Amino acid sequence: MKMKKLSALLLSGVLAASALVGCGSDAQSGAQAQTDNTAATQTAQADSNAAAPVETQDVSLKIWVPEEAVEDTDAAVKAFDDLHDEFNITYEIAVVGIDEAPQQLTTDPDTAADIFYTPSGGVADLVNKGLLLPITKDFETIASDLPESALTAVTVDGLTYAAPFSPNTYFMYYNKDLLTADDVKSLETILAKDTGAKYNFSTNITNSWYIESFFLGAGATLFGPDGKDPSECSWNNETGLAAAEYIIDLAGNPKYLENKDGVGGAEFKEGNLAAITDGAWSAPSYRESLGDKLGAVALPTANIGGKDVQLSNFVDFKTITVKSTTAYPLAAQQLAVFLANPENSLIRYQNQGDVPVLNSLASSEEIANDEVASALNAQASKATNQPSISKMGDYWTPAQAFGEGVVSGEITKANAQEKLDALVDSITGTLAE
Repeated sequence: MKMKKLSALLLSGVLAASALVGCGSDAQSGAQAQTDNTAATQTAQADSNAAAPVETQDVSLKIWVPEEAVEDTDAAVKAFDDLHDEFNITYEIAVVGIDEAPQQLTTDPDTAADIFYTPSGGVADLVNKGLLLPITKDFETIASDLPESALTAVTVDGLTYAAPFSPNTYFMYYNKDLLTADDVKSLETILAKDTGAKYNFSTNITNSWYIESFFLGAGATLFGPDGKDPSECSWNNETGLAAAEYIIDLAGNPKYLENKDGVGGAEFKEGNLAAITDGAWSAPSYRESLGDKLGAVALPTANIGGKDVQLSNFVDFKTITVKSTTAYPLAAQQLAVFLANPENSLIRYQNQGDVPVLNSLASSEEIANDEVASALNAQASKATNQPSISKMGDYWTPAQAFGEGVVSGEITKANAQEKLDALVDSITGTLAE
């Protein structure tokens, strides 16, 4: 605002000088001067009007972020306010986790924040409930820098409803003293190697956010190839059966450790486990325990049904969204995009560990030299977008129960087909009720 006021003040000075020039003693020159003065005055007035201070709108915004993001968000909002003379922002930042915000919005939209973090997997459901505002203002400033998978994850019926800032998926950590870079390319190689450790591999078969990597990797689909058909799940076809038999064998392998209640992570930090699937959130504790021995890569291949396939887990994205009923839709949209821009994404990575999804940052030297960040981005490119349709809510509990049945021994190769049929019916069958 100060620069705009200064420009207007300088233009006023030009007008005063022009008026003085108009006071000549010669009539002809006076008339000419008057003409010149009039033209100059009109031009200056036009310029003055064009450069007039922008009318400032008082804006009040409530913002929800995870606890670790409060300080950076506070600084970012102040920077945004400084850049936008058209807004005078009063804001409140409250601590609400990314997984908690959608539920709180659904429960009480009137008191919910204007801007909040949301997993992309829930965006479509919130849109269908009429709770999210499309983010169109300024979105083009980041759109070309986003991978297609991120854009797809936040687009519903051709409109974008969230600004993605970080991929959210898991990959594989390994102990470089126990496995080589070649070993970790194949799960068969990992399991077969004599590492000297108690266990060679750990994942979460009993967790429905982990078990899908075997089914999706093998080629089975959940809600169709694009994740949008609520009536389709092919986990009980021939391909799905091969995946189920694979994890049954895996769970029975003495070199495998089920990472339930964090036991796998604990053994990994003690050096008793060679490789584990986990996310970027565990990097600090793993680095503290293993130091330079810690390695990180995309998930390995697995030989399922006689074919080497790339394990493909769910990926969604951490995003910033805007409530549909916000009283300040223009400012809220622009601020949401600003919080997801390259500068703030880099700050978030440096201070909070959220690996940026923007291509320009993912390929930067700083990110490329971070083994964990590179592993996350590598796996995100091999992963499958987590379906965002509301029917996804019928997936989690049945898939978890199936995994628990495998690990407990209740599900065997003898009854796997029967149990898969029941699983698929639990996921899709409610449509017929």
